[in-house]
Amino acid sequence: MNISFIITSYNVAPYIGQCLDSLKACLRPGDEVILVDDGSSDQTDVMAEKRFAKGFGRDIASHLILLGTNTYGGVGIPANIGLSHATRDAIFFVDGDDWLEAAGFKSARVVFDATAPDILIGNYLEHDEATGKVRSPSDIHRWADLPDAGTSLDTVRLLALSMISVPWRKFYRRAFLDRAGLRFPEGDFFFEDNPFHWQVCRAAGSIRFHDTILCRHRTNRPGQTMAATGIEFLAFFDHYETIRSSIDTSETVLQRAALEWLVNNMSWQIGRMTPSVFWAYAARAVQVLEGQSAHWSALRHRYAGSAIGGMVEALVRGEIAGTVAAWMGDRTLQSVAEVNARVDYLLSASDDRGLDTKQRIAQMSDQIHALKLIAEFRALQALDDADTIPRTTR
Repeated sequence: MNISFIITSYNVAPYIGQCLDSLKACLRPGDEVILVDDGSSDQTDVMAEKRFAKGFGRDIASHLILLGTNTYGGVGIPANIGLSHATRDAIFFVDGDDWLEAAGFKSARVVFDATAPDILIGNYLEHDEATGKVRSPSDIHRWADLPDAGTSLDTVRLLALSMISVPWRKFYRRAFLDRAGLRFPEGDFFFEDNPFHWQVCRAAGSIRFHDTILCRHRTNRPGQTMAATGIEFLAFFDHYETIRSSIDTSETVLQRAALEWLVNNMSWQIGRMTPSVFWAYAARAVQVLEGQSAHWSALRHRYAGSAIGGMVEALVRGEIAGTVAAWMGDRTLQSVAEVNARVDYLLSASDDRGLDTKQRIAQMSDQIHALKLIAEFRALQALDDADTIPRTTR
């Protein structure tokens, strides 16, 4: 099958060249390259124009779409524009700051061509731009659960839904997307690939997996959505409500899978949020989790002994203040640990600075230790208070 490669870009000038160059070894005659730039202001569009002017090889169609202004939300509008221009048998999305791994991509393409599923899900690696380190995504353990040939579609669908939702790990049959009318949601929010993932996996009549590295995804770069630490995370609650409302109340397994999806996302968001967002996040969580106690009861054993398990337990009961206090206490402990490390360093380096300096640093260390004990007491007290409040209290 010929593929329409849809690249979305916004202010990725340092990376767009590597991204487009990585396509070369993955293209076949008859393929199509579509780049939609979402109003970049850092010369990404200029660089893309120069690259597209050279073309991508014989019998490779190319379309450069420059929106000229940044659209609201995230990738939804540019991705949908790319889909509206796609004409080939299959779709493959590419982030403008990522790059493809030719060997893995070709391997997955062979399987996709031979089996022609509605979607094929592959693997990827994360490249930390800040440290240069490469790691597997957090759902790497899911590949141990790959289904056998005779596994029911419902079971296969649940595995697909449990995997990280990013579109650039999937091959899509275009006829399937068009027939089902599947497009990214558009609005003033980010992370819209999540509800799209749920729509696609639930509508697919056939799903394949191929455990090979399709691309390298760049993380921790300036301006990246996944580096968000604020109010953007509230979008996940909107997406959860969208997902949940599309599932019939009788579909208990899917309802619980949706709740598990939300909890798993909350587990990494809490560590990234700035304290200024704690109250709004906790309040929205309580609003969304209201009425989900039965589904949570079926899931809580999976989170036994974990921090997120205890916090969701409190939030399901409507405990905003206790949960926020626990988060604040945890951040205080983190700050104290960082300062303690700095004090230890200063103490070890103070041999030639005189007794007075050592005494002052020692006093500071004692004060920090006292603050640590207070923070621990307040955090434990907040969680204890949340656990002792009757479940009927709101």
